[in-house]
Amino acid sequence: MPEEAVTKSEPKKADPGKKTGGSTEAAVLKGDIEIYPHKPIEKYSVGEVRAYQASSMKEGGGLFALVCEPHLVPRVKAAEVYQGFINPSLPGLVNRGIVFWPPAGAQRYVLVYRDVLGNPLKPIEGKEAFGWKEDTVLEVMVKPLVNALQDFRDKDFVHGSIRPSNMFDGSASGNLQKVFLGDCLAVPCSYTQSALYEPPKRAMTSPIGRGKALLADDMYALGVSIAVLMRHNDPMQGMDRKQIIRQKMELGSYAAVTGKDRFRGSILELLRGLLIDDPSQRWTLDEVLLWLDGNRLSPKQATKLKKAHRPLMFGQNKYSYMPFLAMDLPDNPSELLHIIETQELEQWIVRAFEDDEAEMRLVEALKEAAQGGKGGSYPERVVTTVSGALDVMAPLRYKGLRLTADAFGNAMARAMMMKEDIKPYVELLSGTLILNWMTVSENPSVDKGALGTKMDSCRHYLRQSKYGYGIERCLYVLAPEVHCLSDKLQDYQVRTPEDMIRAFEDICAKGRAPALFVDRHSAAFLSVKDSRSIDSFLFDLSGSEEHKRVLANLKIFGIIQNREKLGPLPALSETFFNMLSCVFERFHDQTIRENMKKEIRKFSQAGDLVKMAALLDNPDVVNRDMGAFKDAMIEYRQLTKEAEELEAKLVNPETFGRTTGRAIGSVVSSIVAGVIILILAFMFISGQALF
Repeated sequence: MPEEAVTKSEPKKADPGKKTGGSTEAAVLKGDIEIYPHKPIEKYSVGEVRAYQASSMKEGGGLFALVCEPHLVPRVKAAEVYQGFINPSLPGLVNRGIVFWPPAGAQRYVLVYRDVLGNPLKPIEGKEAFGWKEDTVLEVMVKPLVNALQDFRDKDFVHGSIRPSNMFDGSASGNLQKVFLGDCLAVPCSYTQSALYEPPKRAMTSPIGRGKALLADDMYALGVSIAVLMRHNDPMQGMDRKQIIRQKMELGSYAAVTGKDRFRGSILELLRGLLIDDPSQRWTLDEVLLWLDGNRLSPKQATKLKKAHRPLMFGQNKYSYMPFLAMDLPDNPSELLHIIETQELEQWIVRAFEDDEAEMRLVEALKEAAQGGKGGSYPERVVTTVSGALDVMAPLRYKGLRLTADAFGNAMARAMMMKEDIKPYVELLSGTLILNWMTVSENPSVDKGALGTKMDSCRHYLRQSKYGYGIERCLYVLAPEVHCLSDKLQDYQVRTPEDMIRAFEDICAKGRAPALFVDRHSAAFLSVKDSRSIDSFLFDLSGSEEHKRVLANLKIFGIIQNREKLGPLPALSETFFNMLSCVFERFHDQTIRENMKKEIRKFSQAGDLVKMAALLDNPDVVNRDMGAFKDAMIEYRQLTKEAEELEAKLVNPETFGRTTGRAIGSVVSSIVAGVIILILAFMFISGQALF
């Protein structure tokens, strides 16, 4: 069990904000498949994910559904591949998607399988051992599962959950003909695998931090499963995770898993070949197929851990192996600083191992840890870098985290959903520790090139505070399968822009509309999933002007409605209309403003966000309103100037009008004199007497 707490349908008429318990109301997937909350099937449950009876309205019963938990990201992309498998050892994936789940009062992602699994295999009571005969194991388990693994290899698919507790007999009567493999999609890859079925280095991570598995990991799990099915004793009974890992690393997986049981004949070759800890030396699927065809292969010699000539005292324990010391460093950072300052650690590596490469890695690790100074998180940084230097296959260890770089996104998503402290994740992304770990690590499952580029981008995103960036964007870049984690959408499984629009339409229809729709999480989600719809509006979303933020929300949703051809959205449109008062106030002409309100009202009643946004953003209307406003401002300025001049003259009321009167009198006198002169001149020229 894990050490840590694991196509859209039209939702039924129920309020996601209202939690219900013990509901008998069926959840309906894509209008066809009914899932019954009151009919759980415990034997098919996967860790924290529960299974329930289901039936198809078209095909009838014989189905079961796994209802995924929000804090555990299901393998959505892998499900697309799995749905194409037609293999007698796998339950067919009938459908998958989002339903409204009545017991939670919220949406959930579900996977619906054909119910062909039967009953789970039963171990010897009290221990993980089955005591099967070799012939039985080969016929009912090895051959069918190798056939399934061939299909996996051809489609570049990894199961990640091969173990006897996830194997079934395919029969309600218990008549075992062949083994069926259970689900592997409802939780992150290998999340439910115990340390027993994981290679030692992969088992060092926390369950959520294992990341992508390889076919070689499935081969290892197959080898452990064969040994567990055949052995009569459980040599690791009562051991915790660390003890199991140490036992495997010190003795080798074959010796640790088989214990006192002795296997003979050809099966011994298969077990030795599959239980090599080094994945590059482990038998491949082709070698297993050759073995099944009767070819006898010599398993490669397992590489043993290099043991020190003399042990190192760390805390109260003695250590002769570097990986064992690396595992325990997080438990005592202060003691680690002590053995570094006294140079005990360096001398141990040089003298007890004579390992020049490890010495060089240690020197570089200490330089890396010291880059941020020796205050604050310096001890934790030293633990991280030194741990990686001592064991190049170890996970990244930092402040309680135990993960590989490709599991970073899913682990951070779980922490966010469980309201855990995400500061360690921010520190890793903003610094260079994770990039340094990828440089040193020899983990074959990590794509260093692609992942390194993403991590570099995330460092850039963290430096920006505007909408669409920050830790939220890092989440959706590093965990592309996670749904939108906005608090406003916490009862919905929003996985696409279309899902987001429909979720907000449902929220508005229930009268629970937020003040604004797009927050930091939804902005980052849309920017990663659909940059064309939002990136040009990120500046307005981050600004302080309310009318710009409201209009940006409307334009974003209008673009999505138009592109996805979503049809009318009456509740969302009505909500936007009520938000637009601050936008209407920006129009200066009262006539234009009132006409705009009338037109927008018509579009909102029709549920058309596209036309609402287009009209408010119409340049002709805006220019006409602005032109009229400029003319009014000029007129106002002229009247203001005239008023100011009159007020200046009224400062001396006793003289007000006299100067003006004199000036007017002078002008009038001049005009009269001019007229008289003109008349006299005319008469003189015409020769008429004056009298």
